[in-house]
Amino acid sequence: MRAFTAVDPPRTDAPSALPRAPVPTTVLFHGVVLAETRRTWALVVDAGVVVLALAVGLLVTPLLGLVLPVAALLGVVAGLVRHGRTPGHRLLRLRTVDARTGLPGSPLALLPTRGVTADLVRGRDPLQVVPSALTPVSRSTAPRSADPWAAGSRRPATVVLLTDDGSVLQVTGPTIVGRSPVDPTGAHRLLGIPDLSRSISRSHALLEPHGASVWVTDLGSANGTAVALPGEPLVRLAPNVRVEAPVGARLALGDRVVHLAQAQTAERASTGGRRAAGPGPEGAA
Repeated sequence: MRAFTAVDPPRTDAPSALPRAPVPTTVLFHGVVLAETRRTWALVVDAGVVVLALAVGLLVTPLLGLVLPVAALLGVVAGLVRHGRTPGHRLLRLRTVDARTGLPGSPLALLPTRGVTADLVRGRDPLQVVPSALTPVSRSTAPRSADPWAAGSRRPATVVLLTDDGSVLQVTGPTIVGRSPVDPTGAHRLLGIPDLSRSISRSHALLEPHGASVWVTDLGSANGTAVALPGEPLVRLAPNVRVEAPVGARLALGDRVVHLAQAQTAERASTGGRRAAGPGPEGAA
């Protein structure tokens, strides 16, 4: 049984229900356009809703004049927390989400330092997972981008991962590995790693092949990612910091350990192992 299973990116737009904190903000807000001054106008509209509720309530009874504005304010806050959209946001087609996770959930997201307000008219909704428009054929001819999270070309693998159960995994482009990885851009390969101990996070690390080595980035995993150069002990990586791991290095993803090897070497070793296991002249009946 293989330790890694390739998972194709989602092919339909759908809100992501998976935790996003380990995913870099460059991925979460890929294609999002900031609302800028329209964010202030949304607050003006929301304040107008509360004032209108106050005026209507006072026209009926003083008690209702207290109840209606409170109910209107609670409705505004509830919409912001649940969907990132208040009446002002809906009117102007905006959405406010947390700047770290890309998800709604806190009124503090209205603060410029804590939240991001997206313009849903000019850019992507941060709650939507947008699949890549590239087919597997066109991806292979896609131009190389300087952005490490952009879709890279699918070149023949020069480095492979040898898992702790003997499986061989080819890394042909930027790949997110984890227990149940997610990529909101839909532009990267996703590799799910079976892990009954749950020591591997959903989106654990990013692997980027680079010649005879691999750039490794820990995506804020719970149990961390470690790299050991040949003949040296494992060293834990800081989250979101790229570290180059050459051929012969070991990677610890939670409790799982994989080795980096050259594709040709791994292929020869695998072929040699199969030949050795076959019946030879001495073992023939």
